[in-house]
Amino acid sequence: MTGEEVRSTLARNIKKLRTQKGYSQALLAEKADISLPFISSIEQSIKWPYPDTLAKIASALEVEISYLFTTEESENQNREFSITMIKNLVEYQKKALNEFGETYLT
Repeated sequence: MTGEEVRSTLARNIKKLRTQKGYSQALLAEKADISLPFISSIEQSIKWPYPDTLAKIASALEVEISYLFTTEESENQNREFSITMIKNLVEYQKKALNEFGETYLT
């Protein structure tokens, strides 16, 4: 991933989370204690925030900092992993219930 792609991912995620929460840029700036022009510049991939500023933005959006850099591809991989884990848990539960039934109910 290039630096431009990282900035673009950050900008897209901040804007997406902000709009999901119904926040204006002004409200996010207030909650994160940073200036409105700076939030706007970050969302336009013009400026790059310092780590402390990233932490403030993540806190204002109620997410982990790492989520601000999550790509669609990594979200899909996490979703697929979660689905696989749930399927495996269900299969193990079915097996355990069948074994219990065969052992104690027959």
